[in-house]
Amino acid sequence: MRKRMSRNTDAEETGINLLDATRDSVDDYDRLSTHTDDEKSEGVGEREPFPYKEAFLAVVLTIGGLVFLPIGLYELLGRGDVRRGTPFLCISPFILLPGAYHLHILIRAYLGHRGYHYYQLVRRPH
Repeated sequence: MRKRMSRNTDAEETGINLLDATRDSVDDYDRLSTHTDDEKSEGVGEREPFPYKEAFLAVVLTIGGLVFLPIGLYELLGRGDVRRGTPFLCISPFILLPGAYHLHILIRAYLGHRGYHYYQLVRRPH
């Protein structure tokens, strides 16, 4: 026969205050995360090298998507040509969104915002 225990008796028997345990674990995580955000395996305080190839690709993709979008809108709405406007409108988000996403990560990592690093970008093998 199984003995059923309520949560209150479990906490009372072990002497653990769940609220304090949660606060302690959050404090431990904050201390841990502040150390791991700025440290790399190479050493403390070393800054990651700027990924120029990934930055160039992000800028080109963002600009390409921003160029294709108005072209597609002009062809579709301005000229009324669905056959010429649809490919531009279909390709534009697939070019714009990855470029803007990578550009956002690059800018935030360059400015040193917590939680953003260059290693979050997809890198090509050397």
